[in-house]
Amino acid sequence: MDDYKAIEIETAKKYGATTKGTRKSIGDFLLDDDIQKPVNVKSNNIAKNNYSPNIISAKRLIKWLRQDGNHLYFIFVNYKKTEQSIEVIDDSGLVSVEHLSWHCLTIETQGWGVIQMVGDLKTDKTQDKKGFFRGMRQAYERYIDKETQKMAKIREMIKDF
Repeated sequence: MDDYKAIEIETAKKYGATTKGTRKSIGDFLLDDDIQKPVNVKSNNIAKNNYSPNIISAKRLIKWLRQDGNHLYFIFVNYKKTEQSIEVIDDSGLVSVEHLSWHCLTIETQGWGVIQMVGDLKTDKTQDKKGFFRGMRQAYERYIDKETQKMAKIREMIKDF
């Protein structure tokens, strides 16, 4: 079994749930079996240099959160692997998506953009969904500017073909 899957299973058990997620579902397990309250477990092997791990597709998150009553939670788990087992060092507990600070997030190229974590987890419990979306809009503007510059360079590179 992959490390991340084992961590998802153990984390779900901690919350009295079972993992039901597939690679295409928005969460790895549901709080109280409520389809509108999925939890996405993000694991990090502290022994590796995990630069800017993917959190979630930006487009998918927008579509999900725009539906009335939908929520999304994350649990960030740090672990280390021994020869015999996986040892969880710590976890963030439940973090509502709107409490994720854009000071530790960015949007990078992949499909319509993927939200990635840069640096340590930062949360803002005073931020609401509207504030989260404002930060997302700013992150998307930076993403669009970078992509526009990149496309201009590609256009210049291939102009003589």
